Amino acid sequence: MNWNRLLSIILRQYNFGPWLGGLKGIFNNSTFYLSLINFVLIAVTAYHTTLSGKINEYAPWFSFPLFLAMMVVLVLVVMLLEYKFMIPSSITFGNAQMYAHRNPIRRDLERIMRKLDEMDKRITELQEVKGTASPPQRK
Repeated sequence: MNWNRLLSIILRQYNFGPWLGGLKGIFNNSTFYLSLINFVLIAVTAYHTTLSGKINEYAPWFSFPLFLAMMVVLVLVVMLLEYKFMIPSSITFGNAQMYAHRNPIRRDLERIMRKLDEMDKRITELQEVKGTASPPQRK
């Protein structure tokens, strides 16, 4: 069997319209707030049930507020890594997906480019009639 054909069948994407992506986006955005609550509750539980006994054996000065501060620093480091590496990659992927699936902006840009090409042709024709130089070409 042709591997390219098999891969194209397996990796084919389907567009169900905006409702499914919108629902997922709302869920993802609200999950952030629920995760914060969950993170705090798990940190408190872990500290008081498991970690405090072991930590006090080796570092009796290590208190719960210091533990929470370390958790905040950990979250900030993860957020920094997300900002520096993952967001640019996600935007690049999203842009490639939007372009590949013929979104309305792409259709508008293609229409604008056709009109610009027509205008360039018309300007060139007018300049040839007048005997002046042609306009610079776009890439």
